[in-house]
Amino acid sequence: MYEQQYYVQPGDTLYKLAQRYNIAVLSIEQANPGIQPDHVHVGQQICIPLPPCENGFKYIIKPNDTLFQIAQMYNVTAEDILNMNPTVSPYQLQLGQTLCIPPSIDVDCPMDRFHIVRPGETLYELARRFNIPLESLIAVNNHIVNPDQVLVGTKLCVPSPMVTPDRGWHGYNY
Repeated sequence: MYEQQYYVQPGDTLYKLAQRYNIAVLSIEQANPGIQPDHVHVGQQICIPLPPCENGFKYIIKPNDTLFQIAQMYNVTAEDILNMNPTVSPYQLQLGQTLCIPPSIDVDCPMDRFHIVRPGETLYELARRFNIPLESLIAVNNHIVNPDQVLVGTKLCVPSPMVTPDRGWHGYNY
Protein backbone atom coordinates (compact mmCIF):
# COMPACT_ATOMS: atom_id res chain seq x y z
CA MET A 1 0.00 0.00 0.00
CA TYR A 2 1.25 3.47 -0.91
CA GLU A 3 1.02 6.30 1.62
CA GLN A 4 0.76 10.01 0.90
CA GLN A 5 1.57 12.74 3.42
CA TYR A 6 -1.26 15.22 3.79
CA TYR A 7 -1.65 18.44 5.79
CA VAL A 8 -5.14 19.02 7.16
CA GLN A 9 -6.89 22.00 5.56
CA PRO A 10 -9.77 24.12 6.94
CA GLY A 11 -13.00 22.11 6.82
CA ASP A 12 -11.27 18.72 6.60
CA THR A 13 -12.53 15.78 8.59
CA LEU A 14 -11.39 12.18 8.43
CA TYR A 15 -14.73 11.35 6.84
CA LYS A 16 -14.24 13.95 4.06
CA LEU A 17 -10.66 12.78 3.46
CA ALA A 18 -11.81 9.17 3.28
CA GLN A 19 -14.40 10.14 0.66
CA ARG A 20 -11.90 12.20 -1.33
CA TYR A 21 -9.32 9.38 -1.44
CA ASN A 22 -11.86 6.55 -1.77
CA ILE A 23 -10.74 4.77 1.40
CA ALA A 24 -12.28 3.89 4.75
CA VAL A 25 -11.98 6.20 7.76
CA LEU A 26 -10.61 3.19 9.65
CA SER A 27 -7.74 2.94 7.12
CA ILE A 28 -6.73 6.54 7.90
CA GLU A 29 -6.97 5.86 11.64
CA GLN A 30 -4.81 2.72 11.31
CA ALA A 31 -2.18 4.61 9.29
CA ASN A 32 -2.04 7.30 12.00
CA PRO A 33 -1.81 5.63 15.43
CA GLY A 34 -2.92 7.96 18.20
CA ILE A 35 -4.95 10.24 15.93
CA GLN A 36 -8.13 11.59 17.49
CA PRO A 37 -10.73 11.16 14.71
CA ASP A 38 -12.98 13.94 15.98
CA HIS A 39 -10.16 16.40 16.68
CA VAL A 40 -7.97 16.89 13.62
CA HIS A 41 -6.59 20.40 13.34
CA VAL A 42 -5.51 22.61 10.44
CA GLY A 43 -1.86 21.99 9.55
CA GLN A 44 -1.76 18.58 11.19
CA GLN A 45 0.26 16.09 9.12
CA ILE A 46 -1.38 12.73 8.55
CA CYS A 47 -0.68 9.72 6.34
CA ILE A 48 -3.29 8.81 3.74
CA PRO A 49 -3.03 5.12 2.80
CA LEU A 50 -3.90 4.76 -0.86
CA PRO A 51 -5.20 1.55 -2.39
CA PRO A 52 -3.18 0.01 -5.21
CA CYS A 53 -3.98 1.09 -8.74
CA GLU A 54 -4.48 -2.23 -10.50
CA ASN A 55 -3.53 -2.28 -14.18
CA GLY A 56 -2.77 1.43 -14.33
CA PHE A 57 -0.86 4.14 -12.47
CA LYS A 58 -1.56 6.88 -9.95
CA TYR A 59 -1.89 10.55 -10.82
CA ILE A 60 -2.10 13.28 -8.17
CA ILE A 61 -4.30 16.27 -9.00
CA LYS A 62 -2.38 19.52 -9.43
CA PRO A 63 -3.65 23.12 -9.49
CA ASN A 64 -5.96 23.85 -12.45
CA ASP A 65 -6.21 20.20 -13.55
CA THR A 66 -9.42 19.11 -15.23
CA LEU A 67 -10.53 15.59 -15.96
CA PHE A 68 -10.55 16.38 -19.69
CA GLN A 69 -6.94 17.68 -19.60
CA ILE A 70 -5.72 14.64 -17.67
CA ALA A 71 -7.50 12.31 -20.09
CA GLN A 72 -5.92 14.09 -23.07
CA MET A 73 -2.47 13.99 -21.48
CA TYR A 74 -2.64 10.18 -21.12
CA ASN A 75 -4.54 9.41 -24.36
CA VAL A 76 -7.62 8.03 -22.58
CA THR A 77 -11.17 9.30 -22.22
CA ALA A 78 -12.59 11.02 -19.16
CA GLU A 79 -15.06 8.12 -19.04
CA ASP A 80 -12.14 5.64 -18.84
CA ILE A 81 -10.75 7.53 -15.85
CA LEU A 82 -14.16 7.73 -14.14
CA ASN A 83 -14.67 3.98 -14.65
CA MET A 84 -11.46 3.32 -12.71
CA ASN A 85 -12.39 5.93 -10.07
CA PRO A 86 -16.13 5.47 -9.44
CA THR A 87 -16.29 7.77 -6.40
CA VAL A 88 -14.67 10.73 -8.17
CA SER A 89 -16.85 13.65 -9.15
CA PRO A 90 -15.67 14.96 -12.54
CA TYR A 91 -16.64 18.51 -11.58
CA GLN A 92 -15.08 18.57 -8.11
CA LEU A 93 -11.49 17.40 -8.44
CA GLN A 94 -9.55 18.18 -5.27
CA LEU A 95 -5.95 19.38 -5.17
CA GLY A 96 -3.83 16.42 -4.00
CA GLN A 97 -6.56 13.90 -4.82
CA THR A 98 -5.25 10.69 -6.39
CA LEU A 99 -6.70 9.22 -9.57
CA CYS A 100 -5.99 5.82 -11.04
CA ILE A 101 -5.22 6.29 -14.75
CA PRO A 102 -5.88 3.33 -17.05
CA PRO A 103 -3.54 2.46 -19.92
CA SER A 104 -4.55 3.88 -23.29
CA ILE A 105 -3.88 0.53 -24.94
CA ASP A 106 -4.48 -2.45 -22.68
CA VAL A 107 -2.66 -5.68 -23.42
CA ASP A 108 -2.10 -8.86 -21.44
CA CYS A 109 1.48 -9.12 -20.27
CA PRO A 110 3.12 -12.34 -19.12
CA MET A 111 3.69 -12.42 -15.37
CA ASP A 112 2.00 -8.99 -15.12
CA ARG A 113 5.26 -7.16 -15.82
CA PHE A 114 4.23 -3.92 -17.44
CA HIS A 115 4.90 -0.20 -17.52
CA ILE A 116 2.57 2.65 -18.51
CA VAL A 117 4.34 5.21 -20.69
CA ARG A 118 4.52 8.67 -19.11
CA PRO A 119 5.27 12.02 -20.74
CA GLY A 120 8.83 12.28 -22.03
CA GLU A 121 9.62 8.55 -21.89
CA THR A 122 11.05 6.73 -24.89
CA LEU A 123 11.45 3.03 -25.60
CA TYR A 124 15.22 3.49 -25.64
CA GLU A 125 15.20 5.06 -22.16
CA LEU A 126 12.86 2.37 -20.80
CA ALA A 127 14.96 -0.46 -22.26
CA ARG A 128 18.01 0.96 -20.48
CA ARG A 129 16.07 1.44 -17.23
CA PHE A 130 14.82 -2.16 -17.28
CA ASN A 131 18.18 -3.54 -18.49
CA ILE A 132 16.74 -5.19 -21.58
CA PRO A 133 17.67 -4.90 -25.25
CA LEU A 134 15.60 -2.33 -27.10
CA GLU A 135 14.82 -4.98 -29.75
CA SER A 136 13.32 -7.24 -27.05
CA LEU A 137 11.12 -4.44 -25.72
CA ILE A 138 9.87 -3.69 -29.24
CA ALA A 139 9.34 -7.39 -30.07
CA VAL A 140 7.08 -8.10 -27.06
CA ASN A 141 5.06 -4.96 -27.75
CA ASN A 142 3.90 -5.58 -31.31
CA HIS A 143 0.84 -3.37 -30.64
CA ILE A 144 3.09 -0.31 -30.99
CA VAL A 145 2.74 1.10 -34.49
CA ASN A 146 5.78 3.39 -34.43
CA PRO A 147 8.48 2.57 -31.83
CA ASP A 148 9.98 6.03 -32.32
CA GLN A 149 6.73 7.70 -31.19
CA VAL A 150 5.18 5.63 -28.42
CA LEU A 151 2.05 7.30 -27.05
CA VAL A 152 1.78 8.46 -23.46
CA GLY A 153 -0.50 6.09 -21.57
CA THR A 154 0.44 3.03 -23.64
CA LYS A 155 0.81 -0.16 -21.62
CA LEU A 156 4.11 -1.86 -22.40
CA CYS A 157 4.94 -5.44 -21.52
CA VAL A 158 8.37 -5.63 -19.91
CA PRO A 159 10.39 -8.80 -20.52
CA SER A 160 12.62 -10.17 -17.78
CA PRO A 161 15.80 -8.18 -17.27
CA MET A 162 19.08 -9.49 -18.60
CA VAL A 163 21.28 -11.60 -16.36
CA THR A 164 24.86 -11.89 -17.46
CA PRO A 165 27.71 -13.65 -15.67
CA ASP A 166 29.78 -10.48 -15.44
CA ARG A 167 26.96 -8.04 -14.60
CA GLY A 168 24.61 -10.11 -12.43
CA TRP A 169 20.96 -9.39 -11.77
CA HIS A 170 19.49 -6.01 -12.57
CA GLY A 171 16.03 -5.60 -11.13
CA TYR A 172 13.15 -3.43 -12.17
CA ASN A 173 12.85 0.25 -11.41
CA TYR A 174 9.23 1.02 -12.19
